Amino acid sequence: MAFVIPEALKHITNPLMLGIMRSVVTTDELSAMIPIETSSGTGFKVDREGTLPDTAFLADAGTGVAESSGTDDRFEVQFRRIVGDLDIDQLVSAADGSDAATRNRLIGKKAKKTWRIVQDKLVNGGHTTGHTFAPTRSDITAITKYSAHLDSARRGPGSVKVTVNSAGTDADFQFRAPGDVAYGAAVNSIADGDITLHSHNPSFFITATIDISAATASGESLIYFTSSNNEFDGLWEMCDPSLITPPAGNGTAFDLGMLDDLMDVQKVRENRVFVMNGKLVNKFFAANRALGGIDPQHITIPGYGGTVPTYRGVPVLTNDYLASYTQGSGTVSDIALVSLNPDEGCVLVAQTGGSPFTPDADPRTRSVLGFRIEDVGPLETTDAHRTRVKWVGAPVLKSELACAIYQGVIQT
Repeated sequence: MAFVIPEALKHITNPLMLGIMRSVVTTDELSAMIPIETSSGTGFKVDREGTLPDTAFLADAGTGVAESSGTDDRFEVQFRRIVGDLDIDQLVSAADGSDAATRNRLIGKKAKKTWRIVQDKLVNGGHTTGHTFAPTRSDITAITKYSAHLDSARRGPGSVKVTVNSAGTDADFQFRAPGDVAYGAAVNSIADGDITLHSHNPSFFITATIDISAATASGESLIYFTSSNNEFDGLWEMCDPSLITPPAGNGTAFDLGMLDDLMDVQKVRENRVFVMNGKLVNKFFAANRALGGIDPQHITIPGYGGTVPTYRGVPVLTNDYLASYTQGSGTVSDIALVSLNPDEGCVLVAQTGGSPFTPDADPRTRSVLGFRIEDVGPLETTDAHRTRVKWVGAPVLKSELACAIYQGVIQT
């Protein structure tokens, strides 16, 4: 069962957990609406729809029925940990334990900071930051895009296979992701440039820059994906590249037609929301005023404490964790349309202590909605008492059709 935070807050009865959740309910519109699921273990398994079975009209004789079955693409999203220690000087502790209120207040602050990291990485997180080949390859000069969930630390290396058809002029490239069973479809390259290689499970891919003149011999190389951080993959990493409109030139001026285009290509059409930063929301209002002073319809988000505008009935959410960046001579940002449908859209999966969320759960004894509070105890070299606050989980995009992004929209 999936909860949104404001709804979960209604059911919590444990005093410490209630204080934590009240601390994390902020004015972030996306985190107020995203469904939260719970799962035990170290990750969350996702079955994406692969191929559909065939059916056909049948002759009156009723003969010639063909059999076929559909397929699913299964992968596991690995949970990540956000952890911080909190030391309270023993001088503030009274013999009767009256420091509990102080401790709980500081735990709430620590949890609030932890949740802000979750909010940030929900859109910006990117676990894979580099790679190495063994043996090295000269025909792949760079990888410009990594899909989500390429994890050599937990699944071992992947591999790239090159089959040269005509040395220096024509070669087929294939990719196998860490933990995957086989190579994906071969992509033929006859010129320098970028190609996208999907693994046997098409949810895993890389975009590689090819130097075709260096493709002189067939062979295979292991590829080890590396990370300079420990964060999970966010929405921008999980979005399928075929549903991303890349930036152009010095950026593209905001136009309401961009929102129409996103609504056309994004196919999971339940619980959809637009996500953009505040400057682009201002552009959205300006575009509406240019139509003759039209004020877009607003709706109320439960638990948010305010209203949000809509476009064609879809909420337009402000998320200022979406960074601005330079595109040519322009300062730009991105717009996403994402489904928050619990069955097929983007959800936040939190680790739980082996059983579903219960209202009276105590985070000091097991994980609750991803949060766990651990009493580390008195420190040996300092007269202080340490408490550890952590959150364990990761965002999940259940369908590759649930997200579409328009990149490089001019905001200034």
